[in-house]
Amino acid sequence: MFSLVLVCLDNFQEYIITCIEQLIYLGHTKIYIITNNHLFSYFERFKNKIILVSVESLTDYYNFQSRSKLNRDFRGGFWHLTSARFFFIHAFMKEYQVERIIHLENDVLIYYNCDEILTMSLLDKSEIYLPYDSFERSIASIMYIPDSNILERVLENYDTEKNDMQNFINARKQGWIRGFPIWIPDTIRDVNSERQFVSENSDDFHGFIFDAAAIGQYLGGVDPRNIHGNTRGFINEECVILYGNEGRIEWEIDEINNRKLPIFIRNETGQKMRIFNLHIHSKNLSEFSNI
Repeated sequence: MFSLVLVCLDNFQEYIITCIEQLIYLGHTKIYIITNNHLFSYFERFKNKIILVSVESLTDYYNFQSRSKLNRDFRGGFWHLTSARFFFIHAFMKEYQVERIIHLENDVLIYYNCDEILTMSLLDKSEIYLPYDSFERSIASIMYIPDSNILERVLENYDTEKNDMQNFINARKQGWIRGFPIWIPDTIRDVNSERQFVSENSDDFHGFIFDAAAIGQYLGGVDPRNIHGNTRGFINEECVILYGNEGRIEWEIDEINNRKLPIFIRNETGQKMRIFNLHIHSKNLSEFSNI
């Protein structure tokens, strides 16, 4: 059984509530929230369904809090905190002896129970997984970490002047991380090495793709703090797969469980790809949840 791990540091993000509600709705029973003591009260409604882990109780084994040279002023410390979370996740896994975690960013929704879809037979038990949307960018919207020792390989070599996206690019080059596929190659054009790169392991996941950011941005727009107004239909050109030009996203109804599921349909072939998660960059998670 997987443990689902979310991290909420220093600043409460209201949309994490919808993320948690969706996890519970899908039947997950091992949900951990790593957060500050002063934020515990925000999670009171879930007290019998989640486990709160105090950041203050965890050991900073790598002294990242003092060594980090990342910006701590922008949006309440955004750039520093997005990296700091991995050091707290490591400490949590080590001290609570938790293995096989799925870590989600707080503005991510998943649409399937991880134990039913992401079976251990699919995942290399010695590797971390997360999506990459180009040769030069990783986005830890959804992440699989087998155990704390494997995460240590990345953290021991973490460049405290670079953000998490840059560090995980280097870690993949070192062979410590594998990619959750954001695409399923099917055409001559997909032979392109970068499109193959972001499609790594697609054969292992039986028609599922994982959203780094671009699908959720196309559906719901980008964070309104970045661009004002209605940005639905936004095509993220930093992603090698330009989803809005490649096909369309539709919602199918799972008649057994009566929930809506996102799928991507290619223009060229009509091929369907099941979307495991959406990174709702606009933070309007309630619009896309099954609750």
